[in-house]
Amino acid sequence: MPRRLFVAIAMSAFLAAMLSWVPTLSWKQEDVPAFQAARPVELSEQNVVDLFTFMTTHYNIKRVKWENPSVFVDLAVSPKDRIDANRVFHDFYAVTYDLFRLTGNVEHVYFRLLEKEEVENTSKLLVAIEANRPDRAAYFVSPTDVEDYETHVKTRFPVRVEPYFYERVSP
Repeated sequence: MPRRLFVAIAMSAFLAAMLSWVPTLSWKQEDVPAFQAARPVELSEQNVVDLFTFMTTHYNIKRVKWENPSVFVDLAVSPKDRIDANRVFHDFYAVTYDLFRLTGNVEHVYFRLLEKEEVENTSKLLVAIEANRPDRAAYFVSPTDVEDYETHVKTRFPVRVEPYFYERVSP
């Protein structure tokens, strides 16, 4: 009985030693990172709404329009809403950063802040901003790392601010 036990242990040790050599000899693999970058989303008319449900903004998204390769985003405020300029520019930068980071086929983002009159069904343009993907350095910084969004956006993107906007900005 002890002899059989000794032979079984010796055979097990021999098999374990042999099996430990097999992966190093035949399957030389490189380390695979546990968290790989996901493939970028290919934006289309079918999934544009799905993508924007994950984005949060301070002001209401009134309209999103996809025209390959451009995205048009309209935010709307009512005349009685208080407007904070830094939040407006934060919304633009966060949306642009996420669109360029998460998608592979968005080349341009056109962003507008509109003041909507419910009674007359008219709107006034307050701010218009444009971003292009080739300007990678402009949106490379994470939104959490930006301190002054207004200055950051105005120095990196074409911005059109209507004079009426600053009259509407809350002190």
